Amino acid sequence: MIHVRTTAALLLSILLASAAAGAAEPPQTAEQKAEVAEHYLRDTSFYERWSQKDAIKDPDLAERVKKDASRELDRIDRAMEDVQAVCNSRFLVNKCIDDARKLSFERKREARRVMVLADEVIRMERVRRSEARRAEQAAKPRQAPMQVKPKEVKTDRPEPVKITPKKVGEKREPSRIAPKEVREPSKPTTLRSAEVKEPSKPMDLKPAEVKEPSKPSGLKPAEVREPSKPSGMGAAEVRPESLPSGMKGAPAEASREELEKANEAYFAEKQAEAARRLEEAEKLAAERRAERERKQQRFEKSLEERSEAQKRYEQQQKEKQSGLAKYF
Repeated sequence: MIHVRTTAALLLSILLASAAAGAAEPPQTAEQKAEVAEHYLRDTSFYERWSQKDAIKDPDLAERVKKDASRELDRIDRAMEDVQAVCNSRFLVNKCIDDARKLSFERKREARRVMVLADEVIRMERVRRSEARRAEQAAKPRQAPMQVKPKEVKTDRPEPVKITPKKVGEKREPSRIAPKEVREPSKPTTLRSAEVKEPSKPMDLKPAEVKEPSKPSGLKPAEVREPSKPSGMGAAEVRPESLPSGMKGAPAEASREELEKANEAYFAEKQAEAARRLEEAEKLAAERRAERERKQQRFEKSLEERSEAQKRYEQQQKEKQSGLAKYF
């Protein structure tokens, strides 16, 4: 099986070598980057290599594979950006982006599966080491239990503690307190007699003026109208009893049995009408379904024709570029 990644890597190395050598060829264009990126997105060699059984043998290799898978995710994102930059200049922009996105999702899913396999190898190694330590601890001879001596209970009473008697000190002489000095009583302060002022005169208050009562402003007495009579209330008209709604053909004075027969006939008529409407609805739904299928077929055919036109256009552009390169 020819790996597409090897081809893409070879093409990329050739382009980089030509640019480093200072050749007369122009630098790598966006179309060339997108072509390399598309080859990279279609490559499944990384997953095919590490998804095989016992491909990841030890934990060290698993750690390296996890780092490679993380780098693969970054490369897939960069490749998606290169393809999307070129898809914006193509005829079918959405289809180009959707195809590239599907490829990037598949490659990312494969890289994450490889990371899961590597994590499983690391976990199994941890479990194996844990079990080995447990077995090693179980194989070691166990130490004898520590001998604990019983607590000794003393039967002899301890000797009483000798308490020295409290010393009684000599009585101290009372302290000498000087007698309190008696001061002379203070003299009363001179108080002046209060000045009696003349009483203030009352203010000049004018007596209130009594105004004449105001007269009412032209109010007319209310007119007393005669009570209104009820408007056209005639005697209630007594109508004959009405038949149930929708029962046709029932006599005016029908018995209970005749009414039941008329009701059953009306129910059968309604059922037949409902069946007819259901049949018409199913027929209309079938016609609309057929119309949608025809529209979908026309759309797919148009999409296929536009895709073929895009391929022919790209082929013509490549032929023009190759002709110009030969000329120059």
